[in-house]
Amino acid sequence: MISVFIHNSFVNEKKYILDFVFGEVFCVEYQLVIDNIKSYRFVDQLNKFEIADSFFSELKDGALYYNDKNLVPNSVEFVDYPEFGLNATPVLFGKGDLNVNDGNISLQNDLIAGMFFMLTRWEEIAISKHDVHGRFVESENLSIKYNFNKRPIVNEYLQLLMELLNKSGFSRLSIKRDYKIFLTHDVDDIARYDRFSKIIKALAGDLIKRKSINTFCRSIKDSYKIWFKSYPDVWNTFDFLMDISDKKDVKSRFYFIPGMLGENDVRFNINSNEVKLIIDNIKLRNHIIGIHPSYSTYCNQEQFILEKNRLAKYDVVLEEGRQHYLRFKNPQTWQDWDDCGFKTDSSIGFYENVGFRSGICFSFPVFNVKTRMQLNLRERPLIVMDTALRRCAKTKEDSIILALEIAEITKKYQGEFVLLWHNSNLSVNEWSGWDNVYNKIVESI
Repeated sequence: MISVFIHNSFVNEKKYILDFVFGEVFCVEYQLVIDNIKSYRFVDQLNKFEIADSFFSELKDGALYYNDKNLVPNSVEFVDYPEFGLNATPVLFGKGDLNVNDGNISLQNDLIAGMFFMLTRWEEIAISKHDVHGRFVESENLSIKYNFNKRPIVNEYLQLLMELLNKSGFSRLSIKRDYKIFLTHDVDDIARYDRFSKIIKALAGDLIKRKSINTFCRSIKDSYKIWFKSYPDVWNTFDFLMDISDKKDVKSRFYFIPGMLGENDVRFNINSNEVKLIIDNIKLRNHIIGIHPSYSTYCNQEQFILEKNRLAKYDVVLEEGRQHYLRFKNPQTWQDWDDCGFKTDSSIGFYENVGFRSGICFSFPVFNVKTRMQLNLRERPLIVMDTALRRCAKTKEDSIILALEIAEITKKYQGEFVLLWHNSNLSVNEWSGWDNVYNKIVESI
């Protein structure tokens, strides 16, 4: 058994990372030993390996590091570890030095603090800059500033740690996981032309915003078919999405806003007969229903519970979902999800970029930095969102290439590729032709 010796500061934080690394990723038993030496030492009967404790050991135990923006790295060093196939590895805390003396190996790159920083997202509390929706401003994200947002650096750290332990002579460690695909669909609206006011809004958008007579005429034609010929609405794409998922032998996950018309940014009534028919069809086809808590649930657990109960009336097992607009406040949003009994959140993703906001490409247990406790909740990070993909690519073809590039990186680390594609962003007006883009991406990932 491996013994891991740690400095007697921030034991809960260190144990959270070490439990994840050894108990879940490496799947081996370890024992934790606490002393007053400022390093992480990995020891068995014959071998020893050491990592510098450059962050936590320099703070007073219990200090509110997450409130101090000066503790967020103000520069990032990139170091090559060619013997382990890693190049330009970001060093968030400590230094990049790797020393080998008489068979003893020590690393000055504080991987433990680096993983904790990325997984807990405490930089988003420390910097505390938000947009009009209350979201952390992406340009302030360290991985965006230093252009490593398309790299799952926690996975790279795990790979490096495993290789170093193996090189130090420990029993051969490995990371055994299966690459998985999660196709998710936030249902912000179920119909484009179900109310006269929405038809007028769509037509005005065609003329004023899109400046297109062709789309204006198409909108008139579509709304006529829907209202007078009983055609399905152009945003009723649920069967299309499930058909593609069935071909891939995966489940579509539909996250519904359990709102009522009149509530903030709610565009359909969760109790309507139209929603019931859609949900019944999804259940019949054995796909998955989740929750997409409305705009008003941000830092409002009472509203969150109300909406959970509304959706639960459809006799569905509610275990997962994602915040509307990715409105996330750390750690309150995670705590709300945990308190409400959900197993998995998938809100941690970029709204203007693609990649790995939490630095990892598979799900992980959540840690509340304020209570210093691990929650029962897990985070399954969002990796690619349709609207963000369009912002990052110039053409439809570029969008396919970029999505597949990120998927290949995820596959390299046997991760979970989480794709968000809204049911309304497929074939209408400004999204004309994107149903083919979605299909090609899913076929190839």
